Amino acid sequence: MTGAGVVEAGGAMQGAGSGHPPLLEVIDLSAGYGPYRALFGVSLAVVAGSALAVLGPNGAGKTTLARVITGLIRPTSGRILLDGEDVTGERAWRLARRALRHAPEGRSVFASLTVEENLLLQLGVAAGGAGTADALARAYELFPRLAGRRRQLAATLSGGEQRMLALAPVLARPPRLLVVDELSLGLAPVLLDQVYATLRGVREAGTTMIVIEQRVHHALDLADHIVVLDKGTVAFDGPAERLDLGTIGPTGGTARGS
Repeated sequence: MTGAGVVEAGGAMQGAGSGHPPLLEVIDLSAGYGPYRALFGVSLAVVAGSALAVLGPNGAGKTTLARVITGLIRPTSGRILLDGEDVTGERAWRLARRALRHAPEGRSVFASLTVEENLLLQLGVAAGGAGTADALARAYELFPRLAGRRRQLAATLSGGEQRMLALAPVLARPPRLLVVDELSLGLAPVLLDQVYATLRGVREAGTTMIVIEQRVHHALDLADHIVVLDKGTVAFDGPAERLDLGTIGPTGGTARGS
């Protein structure tokens, strides 16, 4: 497995273990919202072509990490390197132009537009108008349920269907690096299995992924290596077989290496 190494008691990250330079490096990152601190000196690395699962209880800082990496929140300290270049504090739209995309938690759709209008709007912006028709066909191929509802208002879709509609434009034009936040929210088990199968196909086609998830086993099936956050710090960083799953709970707990 590819990994950034196990974090020792002092918090230092050991060798990358793959022999390849990382596509993304997060170095001693801290961030928060006003006076509230959510991340404290977080470091991790993701090698191109790999998938990293970021796990942890509610309030651990997972969504904040996703937002900082994708430029939605400026860190208070630390650095973010993309292909070895410092992109700390870069605006989200500039990172998106460098093929770093964010699929945020929640539904993120335009309720008053139809399914197809939502897709065309987002795909047209992402593609600059070029290749939009092909990307639309790909979105319907990935999520056939949406094809049957293309003229339906997004507001009338089920919660799971709205989540699929939010994901479809991102997966139809896979970026180089994709950050997916809480994919399981609002999805029935059968839809969740379908979406994770789609993610595996996108990854096999070459997209590097950071998957932030509460449903641990789905994330572990996709990921090469694991980072566990607990109270804004890295509690574990290493291969899945060294992770004690019993230490990750919905409200707290720190992962241990075995």
